[in-house]
Amino acid sequence: MTDEELRELITNYQPNPDVLASMADIKILAVVGPTASGKTTLMEALAKSNPSYKIVLDETSRRPRTGEKHGVDFLFRTREEIVDDAQKGNLVQIALGPNNDLYCTSPQNYPHNGTSLIALVPAAVLEFRELPIKSFKAAFIVPGSYEQWQQWLAKQSRDSQWSDEQLSKRLAEAKENFEFALSDKDMNFVLNNETQSAVDRLLNLANGELLVDEPLAKQTAEGNYHRLLKELGIR
Repeated sequence: MTDEELRELITNYQPNPDVLASMADIKILAVVGPTASGKTTLMEALAKSNPSYKIVLDETSRRPRTGEKHGVDFLFRTREEIVDDAQKGNLVQIALGPNNDLYCTSPQNYPHNGTSLIALVPAAVLEFRELPIKSFKAAFIVPGSYEQWQQWLAKQSRDSQWSDEQLSKRLAEAKENFEFALSDKDMNFVLNNETQSAVDRLLNLANGELLVDEPLAKQTAEGNYHRLLKELGIR
């Protein structure tokens, strides 16, 4: 399969009827945001503190990072396996990552009791909103400051041994994440300046409660976005 054919498959992907039927009673709380914004840390903390929230493991074609384990952090699969499932409509959704790695989920990964927690790229948010599921809410995770986010990003870059090109792709992906969230009328903003406080905000969102500091979270996201544009030499 050529790169162009793969992009077309992903762009036009539709789950088969059996997959759609299996998702009818699923509730999802999704976290969105640039790499190293704390999405995984918050999902793990929420799932640990409240067993009714369960993390949905992404399936990916990328290689495991240092310390990552199959079945714990991700379900690592070959590119060919994921493409074959996509061609058969066996996936809930599929997306292409910034380094051309495939990310997807299968229906058996979603719990039918409680709420599913999942980290999503912007394109996947739009896909999930079209699915016939019980409920879907998305939160954009905002580090407390640009400096804090850059520290977390630098650590992940070292741990994953990214090349300069890979880091540049992550920054370009971050730009797309910010632009999507700031222009999306249904996006919720959660400030991640301290783990437990951010977890409490996610619980508030899941329960339909008001996020009292959401204006500050969105303002911080806007500030981080403009700092990123300056670093990328765009402004």
